[in-house]
Amino acid sequence: MALGSVTVNNLDLGQGSPTAVECLDLFTGVAGSSDNTDQVHAINMSTDLDDLLGTTSSNLKTQVQAAINNGGQNWFGYLLPLSDSADLLDSVDDAVGQVSVESVVCCDPVKTKAELEDMHAKAENMIGKYQRRTFFQAAFRELDTSNDGESWSDYTSAANDITENVSADRVVVVPLLYPDFPGALAGRLADKSVSVADSPMRTATGSLIGNYADRPVDASGRTLDKSILLDLHDNGRFTVPTWYEDYDGTYTSDGYTLAPETSDYRVIENLRVADKAARRIYLLAVARIANRLLNSTPQSIAFNETYFMTPLREMSHRVEINGIPFPGEIEPPQAGDIVIEWVSKYDVQIYFTLRPYGSPKSITANITLDLRQYAAAA
Repeated sequence: MALGSVTVNNLDLGQGSPTAVECLDLFTGVAGSSDNTDQVHAINMSTDLDDLLGTTSSNLKTQVQAAINNGGQNWFGYLLPLSDSADLLDSVDDAVGQVSVESVVCCDPVKTKAELEDMHAKAENMIGKYQRRTFFQAAFRELDTSNDGESWSDYTSAANDITENVSADRVVVVPLLYPDFPGALAGRLADKSVSVADSPMRTATGSLIGNYADRPVDASGRTLDKSILLDLHDNGRFTVPTWYEDYDGTYTSDGYTLAPETSDYRVIENLRVADKAARRIYLLAVARIANRLLNSTPQSIAFNETYFMTPLREMSHRVEINGIPFPGEIEPPQAGDIVIEWVSKYDVQIYFTLRPYGSPKSITANITLDLRQYAAAA
């Protein structure tokens, strides 16, 4: 007869919360006089940028400061100052191998279509290499305002040519219509008072913080107006600043990516929502590799549909405060939103459906008059 034996094991069911990388950016660009180049630095609102990047001005320092100003409370990010000889995308690849971020903000302006396509290729490559989903925010140059400088028509023609025919749903291009607009946009997207499901054009977030009240002018003295912004936004697919008549402040347009016209990911909030779900689903899927909890029986399939639905339920969480409903990032998942298909005995494919909420980006108010004569009350 065997001796008695008791074994107690702690079983890990993988129920912890993953580290969130949403709203976390990596800022990169040539640093000028800095001695801290070609390495990643953690930064927050208390970081002394002069100490880290040197006292001379640079695109990198300007955009980081604008992001800090517009990023809201407890803003945090990473900084990758580059030496003059550094390769931008190779340096970004190395940095993303060290730290996981949602976005890479390239502060030095792009000059060619190929740069934008290479950024998109790098973003896709880093998904396969690190399983880290990022998108690029790329600056486009400022207007030439010298005596022999550009008109707004010259500028928009050159700008729109840069993005023409480019298909890159992981690239957002931001023109330097104001000196720090790309950084302000990055800070706005990183503001944790709103969610990844919110467009940067959301006016309730508040006006851009910075010097935006004076509109820039071209070499001929023409002031920036909405016809110019519409050309850049609608034809060039740029994310641009904008404003509303008789409503103080400066805001932004929709956050356009360089996705094709019919793509689901033409606006940045759709890409961010899908990426957030993908990051969490990936970790759940890793825990099921060669785990017989996931098998082809109807009971297991039903159990794992619920298991994989966890991030969708969390993202759909909504609250009501003082009678005001605040929606989640997506609509609550429904039956059938997760489908588990066994391709073979050892190969499973899982399909997910996410439903972002609608959000009005154009509002039309129609007013009618009632001119009927009513009898006076007795």
